[in-house]
Amino acid sequence: MTKSLSDRIALYADKNKSTGKQFLPAFIALKPDIEQALKDGWTIRQIWNILHQEEKIKCSYQWFRTLVNRHIGEDRKQHPRIDQGKSAGNGHEGFRFNSATEKEELV
Repeated sequence: MTKSLSDRIALYADKNKSTGKQFLPAFIALKPDIEQALKDGWTIRQIWNILHQEEKIKCSYQWFRTLVNRHIGEDRKQHPRIDQGKSAGNGHEGFRFNSATEKEELV
């Protein structure tokens, strides 16, 4: 007799409980290097590519991104880089659009 879908899902879940946790030790070991690379301006994709090619990280990019967001993401949110989204003290707060046309500028 065939098992119900719920029974099959329960069996699968029991067998694969630690699917994502198997990559965590390698990630934690490389965490200082990953943090430094992010501070240096490299993207998560570039970091994952090199670590995956070197076979230091074997997880998918999506899972690596999840690990970065869980274990490094909070640190990055608390300490944003100065050059992201703000000008460096030149007195401008960004682009401002003025919809009114000034005749002096048209001539």
